[in-house]
Amino acid sequence: MASTSANSGQLREVTNLIETQGLRDQLFGTREYTHGARYQLPRKIPLRIEPKTYFANERTFLSWLSMATTMGTIGTAIAGFAVEDEKGIRKGGIQKSTVELMTLLMLPISVLMIGYALFTFYWRSEFIRKKQIGFFDDKVGPVTLALIVEIALLCILFAALKDLFWV
Repeated sequence: MASTSANSGQLREVTNLIETQGLRDQLFGTREYTHGARYQLPRKIPLRIEPKTYFANERTFLSWLSMATTMGTIGTAIAGFAVEDEKGIRKGGIQKSTVELMTLLMLPISVLMIGYALFTFYWRSEFIRKKQIGFFDDKVGPVTLALIVEIALLCILFAALKDLFWV
């Protein structure tokens, strides 16, 4: 009886491990999850990785870094456009609080993009280095970052419109 409960406990642990690996496989598209990959026969010839694969990974990493740096630069440059009147009377322009909102939204997003680029670069590099058969595309990350950037830009737009048209 005790061995039955021990076996069921081990079975639960294995099931939990498979479920968490299933989520990881679903997000990152590894062989265990990707449709049709289980029908692929094991390779008998070693997988040859061409140098252009490494360069493509680096190029993708650098393009993400470039976009993140651009967003961070814009976020800090906008801080110089705050309108402050001596008497507190605005004659058009965007308030300093809105400019601070823009900066506080764009800088963390650029840091998040750099973190995502670093994670993806490392993850793909490990796939390439281990010559692991799998899929290198990421379906979740770019869409998530695009939605975060879109929400931030909409917040900035509405705050700027409020400052310009509703005093």
